Amino acid sequence: MVIKMAETLILCKEGTINSYLSALIVATNEKKAGEDIAVVFMQEGLAALVDKKYRYAPGLEGYAEDIKKNAAGMGISSDPFELIKMANSAGVPLFACYAWMKLLGGKPPGFEIPEGLQKLELTDLLKELGKAKKVITL
Repeated sequence: MVIKMAETLILCKEGTINSYLSALIVATNEKKAGEDIAVVFMQEGLAALVDKKYRYAPGLEGYAEDIKKNAAGMGISSDPFELIKMANSAGVPLFACYAWMKLLGGKPPGFEIPEGLQKLELTDLLKELGKAKKVITL
């Protein structure tokens, strides 16, 4: 399968709510502004989606309730899967690095790609990283 991702790639490698907020809100707003952008989940950013276990970065734990309340006040969910739905609705391509799925112990066919994400083989990721104009890690 040939995948054309985007000129700008956001790599979401942290399994924190703050990383999901940053990556998915940036991607959604950039897509709405006409940017060719995609998000790839890998490492802990993928593991947390698989396990459905999320946290805040240590420096933000004390702000967790404020972040959740203020995000809601801005019309934004702090739930990672709601953020994924928002980005999907805006047309942002979202990918799960399949090499990381395998490293996490995924054995097809019983190991599911998280809902809202497309499978991305390592060879395709490497090609797209080489073609991307911008690669951002959030």
